[in-house]
Amino acid sequence: MVASLVRSLRPRRLTAPLLVLAVATVWIVWGATFLGIRVMVETIPPLVGSAGRFLAGGSALVLVALWIHGRGAFRLSAEQWRGSAAMGLLLVAGGVGLFAVGEHMGLPSSLAALIASAEAAIVLALRIVAGRERVSPATAFGVGIGAVGVILLLSPGSRPAGVPLTAALLGLAGSLTWATGTYLGARIRTAPDVLTDVAIQMLAGGTVLLVAGLAAGERIDPGAASTRSLVALVGLTIASVAVYAAYAWLLRNASLSLVTTQSYVNPVVAVVLGVLVLGETVGLMTGIGMGITLVAVVLVLRADRHDRPPTQSVESERPDRDAAGTTLELPVVAGPARTA
Repeated sequence: MVASLVRSLRPRRLTAPLLVLAVATVWIVWGATFLGIRVMVETIPPLVGSAGRFLAGGSALVLVALWIHGRGAFRLSAEQWRGSAAMGLLLVAGGVGLFAVGEHMGLPSSLAALIASAEAAIVLALRIVAGRERVSPATAFGVGIGAVGVILLLSPGSRPAGVPLTAALLGLAGSLTWATGTYLGARIRTAPDVLTDVAIQMLAGGTVLLVAGLAAGERIDPGAASTRSLVALVGLTIASVAVYAAYAWLLRNASLSLVTTQSYVNPVVAVVLGVLVLGETVGLMTGIGMGITLVAVVLVLRADRHDRPPTQSVESERPDRDAAGTTLELPVVAGPARTA
């Protein structure tokens, strides 16, 4: 009853500012996390360190969800529990965990982000193979241009020398896992509230990472961890809450074409930070590749805007429904006023 009243009173124009905020968070903060991971794994084991990051962030979100929604936030069906947990395995344990191990093995943060940009092409391939969505020629062209940029960025002339092949393959596996989660995230039933959904994802993925890390013999030695690695771990924990909430919101309220543009912007942010903070080098081909990826973002955004009919809202494009078949309200992440 209260939720219905809040939904009826909520101004529709808030969707646009929320969309801009969510996209900016995913574009900028996410790009910075590749640098954060690289600094963290300097003296902290990748799997256990990543587990601590997500378990802490997930626990914080559980408290926030309980504060805002009460115990009803976690009264979910078995299908919703499984869906949110599965997303955690794909996005958190697979996507982030594999990149953390790869960077621990010597994968530069900038190259890690560049490999992650393959996600857009993988998602597009899944959409075409599944045959459930019509991909316009303009969208396909934009993603294709982005793929060209990635090829240039990974070419021998711009790829850093001495990067182990195994580390690069782990990054590619992480990109594949993340893309699969991105594709399925708009198609499987998960917890209807964003906070609850992200909390379960982070706790499920963090638990798997912890078990895998302990099984691999990883242990955190506080005396061996450097101050900057610990600062990076804390920063990554805070960033995880913001980024995953924004990403989950976008999966429900924006098209996949828009969501996957982060895979083009993140490398640019990561490369710039890698140069400024870690002294990573950027060659001429890298600069050209970065420019091409930015052009791809513009093309995909333009195609996404023109492909959607003027009368079609984002919510009608992604009609997530609850068990009763009612369209779910637009998730609101912030503010205790949500309980009014």
